[in-house]
Amino acid sequence: MVCCFKKKKQEVIVLLEAVALVGRTLARDGDPIEDLVLPPPRPSRGDKQYLVGLNFLMAGTKRGLSADMVEIDPAVLSRYRWVGNNVGNRPQFFLTTDKLEYLAGPALPNLLAALQGMGRLETGFHRKIAFLVETYFSTLPDGTYVLDPGKIGLAERDFLQHAWDGSSGKPRERAKKVIQAAAGELKRHLLAELELKTPEVVLWSVLLDGEILAADPSYAEVVLQSKEGAAAKGSKKSLPGVCSVCGLKKNSVTFDLAGLDFLKYYITDKIGFASGVSEQGFTRTFLICADCLRALLLAEKYARQHLNLRAGPVNFLVLPSFLIEQEIGREELEGWAAKLQARVGALSSLSGWLESIGGRGGLEKELEDFLLELPYDNLALLNFLFYQKSQSEFRVLALVKDVAPSRITHLLRHSYRVATKGEALLGADRAWWLDLTRIYQLIPISEGRRGVEHKKLLYIYEALLDQRPVSYHFLVEQFVALAAIYHTGGFTGTNIHPPAPGYEELEMGHRMLQANLLLMFLREEQLLEGGMSLNGAPELEGLSGEMQDYLREMKYGEPAAALFLLGYLMNQIGRRQAEAGYRQKPVLEKINYAGMPWGKVMQLTNIVFSQLRQYDILRYNEGLFATMKRLLDAHRKKWPLSPQENVFFILSGYAYASRAAIKAREENASENNASA
Repeated sequence: MVCCFKKKKQEVIVLLEAVALVGRTLARDGDPIEDLVLPPPRPSRGDKQYLVGLNFLMAGTKRGLSADMVEIDPAVLSRYRWVGNNVGNRPQFFLTTDKLEYLAGPALPNLLAALQGMGRLETGFHRKIAFLVETYFSTLPDGTYVLDPGKIGLAERDFLQHAWDGSSGKPRERAKKVIQAAAGELKRHLLAELELKTPEVVLWSVLLDGEILAADPSYAEVVLQSKEGAAAKGSKKSLPGVCSVCGLKKNSVTFDLAGLDFLKYYITDKIGFASGVSEQGFTRTFLICADCLRALLLAEKYARQHLNLRAGPVNFLVLPSFLIEQEIGREELEGWAAKLQARVGALSSLSGWLESIGGRGGLEKELEDFLLELPYDNLALLNFLFYQKSQSEFRVLALVKDVAPSRITHLLRHSYRVATKGEALLGADRAWWLDLTRIYQLIPISEGRRGVEHKKLLYIYEALLDQRPVSYHFLVEQFVALAAIYHTGGFTGTNIHPPAPGYEELEMGHRMLQANLLLMFLREEQLLEGGMSLNGAPELEGLSGEMQDYLREMKYGEPAAALFLLGYLMNQIGRRQAEAGYRQKPVLEKINYAGMPWGKVMQLTNIVFSQLRQYDILRYNEGLFATMKRLLDAHRKKWPLSPQENVFFILSGYAYASRAAIKAREENASENNASA
């Protein structure tokens, strides 16, 4: 147990050293707050965005509030020091925020308490905040401070009392409702004065006689102490010691890392894991200095903004770690990270990259140019952090460590080769490009249990990145479950989006072909564990050259080829049933998507033979049926495939037949156009 703990701690330290190096490289000289400034809380859609200032009046005898507005740009974000809000249950006290409720409620009283806790009672900034709280705030019956619209002249003097009396619930819940009512009244008056609409305002801040209070140096100290947590000198949770990240002896280190976001996952920050099972036990496990904590905060911020990606429903961060300390400047690092983000983004969703280059001419050259070796590719490793984020929680789903950038390049090149094979076998279609999002579309996930079922998807992602084996039988089960959703229309409560009405069968066929290409991809990566023989398909009489090529590329053995042919013949029957006016083809109802053992396969074979005769198409398919029957009979004494595999290969043959018909129509149309 102790050995395991030490090993985990050492892994944590190595990763944090690397991330801190990125943060130190990104740090600017001068104002450390500048490094913490964030972009606007929501992206602009081309419209102007504004910051509205609550400009309180102190000079002279008149007391009141006026509205100030400024269009948001990077300089404004820096000047007003927009650094976000505290997460979870940490006190809110930032003077620039995207939530007016914070300024109408806890922010200024909490800021006043923070200044008092830091011993800043004699500063001019403390006096200004104290003036605002004493002059413009009132206390509710439960002791909560609220900005009082009645004191500002925006409402009746008893506004808060009426809001309190009109609320219900526990005192804390009632106080929250009163704060919301006060913020709503403020917003109504301020926006009317400025002639602004609610969507145009994305940030709020506090001014005093036109002075931006967030620009005060004393406020910067509070922000830094908040972000640096107890590592700041003088904190009750700081002490002299050796920093676990940089290894240097410092006058002030701490075990309190509440200011960090996702990196807390790596650090044992629960009391139950501390040495001695106490808060003080942390002093013997993990300590960090203010400089390293600041570097980690900056690296976190940069990763969230520039190395944050999505595959299906899963978010992930890419955290680079250099093998040795590099002589690299901020601009170089940002340029490298931008190209890295584009490359990993392409692995996440190749369709976006394909759209960006336009057309398909010279695609191979475009890909090679895109994948040119980046500087530092051989000197850095990537850590993939898959996560879920809510307002109060950052939950890590999986961590894949030490992935070489060349692995991403390799996967993209391999995806291109598989797509090229797919086009040769099945016709041109960008659906044959495999990426993380495409894989997500092949793995059914129940919405009711997303936290659990994400593991199925992450199991494949981790395998691709870290070159781990993937169970062939697990994948086949997922593909058959996917087909069942399309066949039954059971899309509700899953991640599978329903196609347009009437296209369910076509879309199911598309997915089955993609599933076959994914199996081929994993097999060529030598990551497929179990399943089909690698000997490939035998040469079979009566098959077209294109069909033989497909079976050979997919490495179908004789049993799989037999079921593939059975599915192909079912498609021929289905086409005749559609011509006869059936909207739902009865032949597909003969498949049990829960799995079909050998006996059921033989029953289906007899049904297919009977319906080939019924629709008078046996004479066109007699050779294929004979080949299929011969292959089935050759293995009937010891049938090697599972009930789920039986269904999968039948559906694969059915899907291939549908695609072959589409490909033939496209080729005929192309020939007719060429001869016209």
